[in-house]
Amino acid sequence: MTDSLLPMPVVEVPSAVRLNEQSVRKLRMGYPWVFRSEVINARAADNIPPGSIIDFTRDKGEFVGRGYYNPKGQLVGRILTLKQEEAIDKSFVHRCIESAVAYRDKLVGQPYYRLIHSESDGLPGLIVDRFGDVIVAQVNTAGMDKLWPHVESSLKSLLKPRAIVLRNDSNARESEGLEKFVKVAHGDLGDKIVELRDGDAKFLGNVLEGQKTGWFFDQRENRRWVSQLTQSGSLLDVFCHTGGFGITAARNGAKSVTFVDSSADALAMVNKNAALNDVAAVCKTVEGAAFDVMEKLAQEGRKFDVVCVDPPAFIKSRKDHGPGMKGYQKLARLSIPLVERGGFLFFASCSHHAETYELIDTVSGALQKSGRPFQLVKVAGASADHPVHPMLPETAYLKALTFRFLD
Repeated sequence: MTDSLLPMPVVEVPSAVRLNEQSVRKLRMGYPWVFRSEVINARAADNIPPGSIIDFTRDKGEFVGRGYYNPKGQLVGRILTLKQEEAIDKSFVHRCIESAVAYRDKLVGQPYYRLIHSESDGLPGLIVDRFGDVIVAQVNTAGMDKLWPHVESSLKSLLKPRAIVLRNDSNARESEGLEKFVKVAHGDLGDKIVELRDGDAKFLGNVLEGQKTGWFFDQRENRRWVSQLTQSGSLLDVFCHTGGFGITAARNGAKSVTFVDSSADALAMVNKNAALNDVAAVCKTVEGAAFDVMEKLAQEGRKFDVVCVDPPAFIKSRKDHGPGMKGYQKLARLSIPLVERGGFLFFASCSHHAETYELIDTVSGALQKSGRPFQLVKVAGASADHPVHPMLPETAYLKALTFRFLD
């Protein structure tokens, strides 16, 4: 008998994933993740097709939760429901999205916001931002990839968008065994640049090529706060990207705003956004690496009523922690001579590996060495359309500190 005629081996695909008691306790407290080390029948579970909906049980078969499974990597399971009678189907997805829309509409009052914030909205692996009648989604897991048709159907029926863009270009997809791509999944986008509103300001966002989904809605409330501090004053907006902080401040009475970024394309968008909001007369852009520009401004004796420092994530993994914290320390040190007497330093970090207390200690330590007396006047996070999952500190990734100098 030739090899081609030999019977195919039977592959065992378990009907449920059996968990150890430590995992069971965590899930029943609301923790939404399962790790391979917690799976009793892990070797058999390796045969489960990535993204499959499956039940999670105790060792003897008692139901614990239902979610999707991907044997690739160490984070293998994400829980969607703890109710045995609840099916994970089109109706389930629709209820989650309907609830999220109702909350954001009440909260924000205009159709520009983070609509789905992954686990925090009950749909792990899914990010959705709303730009009026354009929806931009990012699907980061194999399980959510399988559920995407239901997600798309609900978005269409609830919001009637003219276009839905899939920004499936995150590195997380590779670890899930998924291809990376960007495409218009529904409708006619037309121009890749869309107009959006953030508070009372208007901005242009590139939904096909811009960072993340094209805009950072998470800083909405912090932008308002900084604009309040800058009324009738001057602002230095470092790592300004396309000008969210500075344009908002200019619209709310700042007498001058200096934008700093290393990207010429980002600064070109700043100028467009300044013109869009009729504040170009008080806006100036400086192209260059933030550390170098800040040093040069200090050498020139420049000072500002508010210095806003909002860098990209310096700590993208645990191995980056030490160098990343040193980077934050250096930024804080460079900020000190740029702040006027009685002025403010707004300092943000989007690195979820940097705890809030660590950031406070690092920035405060740099300020203390300057000898200038100061206060920590506010500790904030992301805007409320980015809810925090109570069992996942990772979802509280954004930290925003405001310091006031007393001299």
